[in-house]
Formats: sequence, structure tokens, C-alpha cells
Amino acid sequence: MRFTMIQHDIKRALAAMPVSLDPKFSIATKQLYEPLLVHANEGVMAERDIAYGPHERHKLDVFHVPGTKPSAILIYVPGGGFTGGDKRSFGHLGGYFARRGILGITMNYRLSPEIAWPAGAQDVAAAVAWAKANAATYGADASRIVVFGHSAGASHAASFLFDPEIHGDRQVAGGILVSGAAYALPPDMSVTAPNIQAYFGTDNAQVARRSAVSHVAGTKVPVMLAVAELDPGLLITPTLALAAALTIRDNRCPPLYRLEGHNHFSPPCSFGTSDDELGSACIRFIMGLQTV
Repeated sequence: MRFTMIQHDIKRALAAMPVSLDPKFSIATKQLYEPLLVHANEGVMAERDIAYGPHERHKLDVFHVPGTKPSAILIYVPGGGFTGGDKRSFGHLGGYFARRGILGITMNYRLSPEIAWPAGAQDVAAAVAWAKANAATYGADASRIVVFGHSAGASHAASFLFDPEIHGDRQVAGGILVSGAAYALPPDMSVTAPNIQAYFGTDNAQVARRSAVSHVAGTKVPVMLAVAELDPGLLITPTLALAAALTIRDNRCPPLYRLEGHNHFSPPCSFGTSDDELGSACIRFIMGLQTV
């Protein structure tokens, strides 16, 4: 009962915040969840800051339960507005999947303005290659890798999955994309925020090429989508555009969730709490995937 009441208080606090992408609300949201996650990784072994590439940001953490043989691998790509973000905030998410028989990996990637499109997607590809090469070390099934991205991380994951030069759809069993910032770029890049311009550029002639939604046709990779009820509209509409493209591709609607009571920052924080809507949806999706 007390756990449920705490969750209820969190939802009330989230509803009281403005609908905003201001980083101060990311900090405030994470602070709300911290008391619920103190024991989130009990029984889980964490291996941190493993290099998957040459850059200082090419680091990942691996979460597993000793003595188990994971049935799949989940690679989490965190958000951060293309210019920030860190895997260290999401160890509880890696542990959540590890305790459910899935090897959990959280990754960092290079940031703007040092890099630009498609470097984030290339980093996801490098992390996937690392997971494939090292799956046997953990007794994990390398044929069932799922990429899970949130916010800017979801944009990188979508580019990885659908870009015709990266061919990520052929490398993984599925993708989970939550509140992606830029699956579908606007025709006029001058109206976008500076962080979007820093990563995707300002050349309107490149909008279609750099929008993941443009490349859905011809792929087959299964994808699950989600948005938060309190996401800004500019994050919801790209998800709906991607859902439409996937529906046309598959002749059926993809798994699509509206996370009631959540703001933009809270869905990844909820893993390991009594609010298991997104977590259980992810597990159902992963368990239903075919191998590649």
C-alpha cells in the first residue's frame, strides 16, 4: 500500500510540473524516483565502463545475474538532447531486464556539437556489434538483440534501425522507441531547437534523408513505440508519423503505448517500481520476437 501511495504522489508531482524539456525537470523527476530504486539491483552484477569503441564516450555497462543464461540482450540508449545524457542514471533499468532473464546493457555515445548526424546511429551499431561479439561470455542469445532508445537516444536508435546505409534492421531482432525527438524532421530546419540543428544540421535539402521515417518501407524489423501523456507535442507527432509508416509497412498497427501520468523524463525512471506499464510491455514485446 505504501509503495502504491508513493507512486500516486509521484504522478501528482509530475502533473504539477510544466510540460517542458528543461533539464531541471529531468533532475527533479529523477529525484522523485530515487527512493524507490535504492534496492533495484540487488542480486545483479554490474560491469561498468566497458569500451566498445575508441572514443572516450564509447563506454557501456553490462547487467546480469550470475549463473543465468539470458534469453535476449537489451541495449538501452539514453536521452540527453543530443548534447548530454549519461548511462549512469539508468543502472536500475539494466538491472530490471537482468532480473527478468535478459542481459541488460546501457550505453553512452558521442555528443554534439563534437559530432553530427549520423554519428549517434553509428555508435548504436558499434554497441550492437560489441554485444554480438561478447554475448557468449554471458551465455546470452546473440540472435535476440533489442535496441531500446528514449528521447534523443530513440532518435539514434531509429536512425540505426531504418537508415539504408547502416542496415540496423538486419542486425537486431527488434526496437523499442520511446518519445523520440526527431524521427521525422520538419521541412524547415530553421524552426528547430539549437540542439537539433547541432546534430542534424540546417540543410533543408537533407531533411528527408536524415529523417528515419523516410526509410521504414523495405524494412521488416519489429518496433514498439511509446509516448508519455505529458510529452511536448513536438515529441508526440514524430511518434505518430512513425506509427503511420510502420502501419503502412506491416498493414497493422505496431505496439503503441500512451504512458498515462508520465512526463518526458519519467518513463525510464519507472523501471523497477510498482509502475510497471512500460516495463511489462517491453518484456512482452521482447519475448514475442523472432531471432535474427
